[in-house]
Amino acid sequence: MQVNNTNSLDFLSINPNSQTNIDKIKESASKVNANELTRGYYMQFMQQTLDYSNGNFNMQIGLTSLSFTNQGSSASDFTQGLKDLLNQNINITGYNGKPIGDLSSQEASNLISDNGYFGINNTANRIADFVINGAGGDVDKLRSGLEGVKNGFSQAEALWGQSLPDISQQTMGKTLDRLNQAIMELSGNAINVTA
Repeated sequence: MQVNNTNSLDFLSINPNSQTNIDKIKESASKVNANELTRGYYMQFMQQTLDYSNGNFNMQIGLTSLSFTNQGSSASDFTQGLKDLLNQNINITGYNGKPIGDLSSQEASNLISDNGYFGINNTANRIADFVINGAGGDVDKLRSGLEGVKNGFSQAEALWGQSLPDISQQTMGKTLDRLNQAIMELSGNAINVTA
């Protein structure tokens, strides 16, 4: 980039146009290992699935806590720490309904009911679909996503300091079933194609 007839890298005494520097850049770029690149790609996907699943599990737990409060209570009665946690996790889940801070205990119960946005089947399907679609038919990436989901569940348990409630345990089981089924199908398809 030129500014007032000087190169923006002049202060570093680097001439980006010199053949020596161009050759050094090319040499460094050629040393990038495809396996390292792929591993980084899978690790990034694993982190995304960890964040996504952890966010959904944390929402289930928080809403479960709210649903057990007195019927006259609302999310405004939550501690600030719990409110912050729920607000932090809500964005990653795709939920765009009534603000969590305005929910009554009945509305929280509805969100985690069988047909609720954070109910077992809806949450398990949402997490599994996120991983399966994100893997794009790549069985290794799907396995990385599976590990991310497991790690997200473990992080949620660590955050809450105990085993997660039954709703999250069942959600995890259904999510893992779907992901393991998808891995088996992809692995089987890979074998059939090469056979």
